[in-house]
Amino acid sequence: MGIVFDIQKFSVNDGPGVRTAVFMKGCQMKCLWCHNPESLSGKKQLAFNAQKCIGCRSCEQVCPNGVHSFTEQGLHLVDFGVCQACGLCVDACMQDALKIYGREMSVDEVFAEVIKDKVYFDKSGGGITLSGGEALKQFDFCLALAKKCKQHGIHVCIETNGASKADHYRDIAPYVDLFLFDYKATGDTLHKQLTGMTRKLVDANLKLLNEIGAQVILRCPIIPGYNLSDQHFAAIAHLGESMANIQKVEVLPYHNFGKGKATEIGREYSVEAELPEDELVNQWLEKIRSYGEVEVTLS
Repeated sequence: MGIVFDIQKFSVNDGPGVRTAVFMKGCQMKCLWCHNPESLSGKKQLAFNAQKCIGCRSCEQVCPNGVHSFTEQGLHLVDFGVCQACGLCVDACMQDALKIYGREMSVDEVFAEVIKDKVYFDKSGGGITLSGGEALKQFDFCLALAKKCKQHGIHVCIETNGASKADHYRDIAPYVDLFLFDYKATGDTLHKQLTGMTRKLVDANLKLLNEIGAQVILRCPIIPGYNLSDQHFAAIAHLGESMANIQKVEVLPYHNFGKGKATEIGREYSVEAELPEDELVNQWLEKIRSYGEVEVTLS
């Protein structure tokens, strides 16, 4: 069994071709700009959209843990810390202001959704992408699902932050066609400031994938004011040029999609960055190319 928080059909940004992306709960890193903050916890969790709430108080009446309360002015307060994600309030809410991120699914249940789209995979060169969070936090589930997909001729991608156990990468690699490997920041100190972890394990696992010949696309989120620097661009180009298994580099310009979701689950979102315009993003691509012979594209 695994805890899945979303299955997105007809995805075209998570690997080649038309793909079904399976998003797993749980992550070792705590990136400040995380665009899926609902994935960080490995457990099911409540989300509340205040804009949809009409103050009917049905949630308050059915909740056994006192998660929901209302001020005299009718302001809906949510104590996420005591929520057990039972879902009773979600069922009671007629405005869809509440939802649970994460549901338990078996490998067979997920595969049943994935196999429905095999005709599109075959025509487009697509397949399944395991993402998150960090998919390999639920390693046994992902390994079993990857094996099952390969048995049925389905192309498998894994999007990873590189921070799982080395044995996990080594053991699952025979069943993975392509790793979408994140390169978030250059230098241990900055990487830890932005993600909560140093680069040591990430660098070791990227080297391991290169040594065993696993195919990799290096995915690089660029956040103005945080990891944007010539040093970072030069390091990206060096990796793309020096590691034979890296097919190309994909640049992911900053977006703030995670801000609203963070608010809905009671999590702070501290990044203050401007959304980059296309002209600036193109300058980033050219800068990376100027540091080495590497294919660089937008994701």
